[in-house]
Amino acid sequence: MSIQGLRGHRSVVGNAVRVTTASCVGFYLGRYGLGLTVMAVYAAFTAVSLGALARIPGSGRQRAATVLTAVPAGLLLLTLGTLLAVRTWAAVLGMLVVGFVIAYAATTGPRIAGAAPGMQLLYILPCFPPYAPEMLGQRLAGFLLGAALLAAAQRFLLPEPDTPPFRRLLAGAADAAADLAELHGAPAPGPLLARAQASADALRPARVPPADVPASPTVAHKAMGHAAEAARTLLARLDALHTAEDAHRAYRPETVALLTGIGEAARGSARALRDGRRLRPGQGPQTAELERELGPVRTHQALDTLERLDADERLVYLRRRSLVVQAADATVVLVLATRLLFGDRSVDRDTAGHAFGYARARAPQLWWLRLTSHLTPRSVIFQNACRFALGLAAARAVAGVLDLQHGFWVLLATLTLTRTTSLETRSAIRQALLGTLAGAVLAGGLLALVDDRAAVYAVLLPAVMLLAFTLGPLRGLAWAQGGFTLVVATLFAQVSRVTWHLAPVRLTDVLAGSAIGLVCGLVAWPRGAGREVRRSMAALCAAVAESVGRTAARVVDRTGAGATGSGAAAGGPGTAALDTEAELGAINRALALARESLAQYQSEPRERTARQPDWPVVLVAAADARRGERLLPGRPGRLTHRETGDWLRRAADDTAAGYRALARRLGADHTAPPDRSPPLDVRGLLAVVQRIPRDSPDRETRALAAALLLDSVIWLDALTTDLTRIQEEV
Repeated sequence: MSIQGLRGHRSVVGNAVRVTTASCVGFYLGRYGLGLTVMAVYAAFTAVSLGALARIPGSGRQRAATVLTAVPAGLLLLTLGTLLAVRTWAAVLGMLVVGFVIAYAATTGPRIAGAAPGMQLLYILPCFPPYAPEMLGQRLAGFLLGAALLAAAQRFLLPEPDTPPFRRLLAGAADAAADLAELHGAPAPGPLLARAQASADALRPARVPPADVPASPTVAHKAMGHAAEAARTLLARLDALHTAEDAHRAYRPETVALLTGIGEAARGSARALRDGRRLRPGQGPQTAELERELGPVRTHQALDTLERLDADERLVYLRRRSLVVQAADATVVLVLATRLLFGDRSVDRDTAGHAFGYARARAPQLWWLRLTSHLTPRSVIFQNACRFALGLAAARAVAGVLDLQHGFWVLLATLTLTRTTSLETRSAIRQALLGTLAGAVLAGGLLALVDDRAAVYAVLLPAVMLLAFTLGPLRGLAWAQGGFTLVVATLFAQVSRVTWHLAPVRLTDVLAGSAIGLVCGLVAWPRGAGREVRRSMAALCAAVAESVGRTAARVVDRTGAGATGSGAAAGGPGTAALDTEAELGAINRALALARESLAQYQSEPRERTARQPDWPVVLVAAADARRGERLLPGRPGRLTHRETGDWLRRAADDTAAGYRALARRLGADHTAPPDRSPPLDVRGLLAVVQRIPRDSPDRETRALAAALLLDSVIWLDALTTDLTRIQEEV
């Protein structure tokens, strides 16, 4: 068995031990210590729901914190479930609303999404007859006891190991970038390049432990995400500098000075990220020195490139200048995001088009934007929330109308067996019914053999729980359902007198819940994310097209204020950043929806022989478009030469048209190969550039215009390359 497999087994066994301990201690204390049966049941089910049914990610410390954070919501859900149990229609409406809200809460991050199934059970358990508001106190006390015991077990009993904080990953990436930059063009040792690559890979969302991903809409998490994107871009550009064919050529003095500034700024960010101290304006790493060193590279080297366009080495100058300037820009973003992360919200005054418009936004505004971003039928999170809410409400209605003896098992089956595709739901139901049947036979035999001897059940409960919560995750759904059937029988036999008839009741309820889940899966988006991923990628391509056109228009048609190099509009330094952030809203929303649909699509079973497009290529194109929209309009310089501006506008229009055509094809689900978009017409640009008057008295203005033009061309070339790759894949 592999090391990863052993770690997985250890994690499963550790979680089974923690859940079993918390459940049994809470149940025994309530049932046999205090003689409070209701309190005992709720203590046990709280530990099971938040420890076994939920999938809370993270270390022991993080899991314990998540459980304690969920306590207020759990108290509210138990209270609502108890009060709404007075009538079936009230409980059904409550289930519809609660089911949707809890499932939709996945938009706020992995921790809440992982806890959602367990939180659903906290409403399901008390919302059945008998209507007993007088028992609310015991129910709440049992919940608090179970949550406290589970949090303590998660923290101290075989806890999951701590993972490196995201800030430490950022610091490691910043240090690796500083090491590469400080070589000043000297050959980079292989181990250093490997460390830089590993540091960049460690920041990929797929590589970061779910509990550590900065996914919430808070300013700190948005700043960490911004910093991570900048750090990965910085490392990629520096790596390209050291691995390019022309890497051995000597660097110009201004380039060496800029690389020195990049190294110092990145090192300062790494120190701040490790210290973790709150910063006041003016503290922490700064960008002023780096921006001073950036000026000569943007002007002199750009001017040299302009004047040498007919020379053999012009591509060498173009490539190197592009990589160095992009690295410097990424370093500026890294520094500003680091300062913002630790409380310096003044960074929006010095953003130069880097889109920190959220720096001064209030928390309610950020949360509202996040929560409303998925309120669309095109969001898989919205689809899943609707599916689960409708299924749970239907199950509650059936259980209430038919007056089922243990109706909450119907809802529990619906909750645990509903999948994102009808095919997967049918497969899960088959396994669940087989497992429940086997568990019911064993439970019936146990109940018939032991009868009402509670002491025997009390001795068996820990062993049955430990086996069920270990074998279920390791051996599959059938084992999980069979084991849970035994757990239910062993636990309820200590609460009231039960007979072997409990086992077939459990099987009947699971069958009813499974049927309801299957019907909901057939009615509500039965094919999962298979088509939705194409639609979301089509919408993302359309958003890229709009972003390309908008960015080119801002570069070509900029006002005199844009030529000053401040990147700010007349309304003040923060206005341009706010405008850019608002304009990025469409592509950000499209990117979020595409990522969510892709994540669900990748988690769903499908034909292995079917050729699947490389959808992440579309995400790369969106990131390139967003990066250009953030940076290019704030660059110093102005395209005063009319023919040059016309060429850039035409090139942007052609690129945008290619993305629009691709969006239409993806949206229509065509299978015919698309028309290939032509590459960027660089020859046409050379012909235009050679007609620019070279005797301009303002050498600095001409150099800034050349720098802006080259930056724009490089940006468009990357997007055109992305488009060609996407067309080859889809």
